[in-house]
Amino acid sequence: MPRKPIHDQPMTAAERKKAQYQRDKRATIEAIGAEEDAPDRALLALMRGAGKSEHHDHAAKRAWKAFGRRYGWIV
Repeated sequence: MPRKPIHDQPMTAAERKKAQYQRDKRATIEAIGAEEDAPDRALLALMRGAGKSEHHDHAAKRAWKAFGRRYGWIV
């Protein structure tokens, strides 16, 4: 027996986009301090924030190192 849908109507494109943006934002926030386990998308978002403040620069530097270790060009 199939499950009942959560909503009566399917999500609109704007609702899907907003939900994806919120998931990405949450993943980026959770990636700070846990760069080794963070998804690539979150690491890239951290690196995009470089230059905004000293805190962003530090997070971007850690993300760059984690990204490099993950793909083997930083040992």
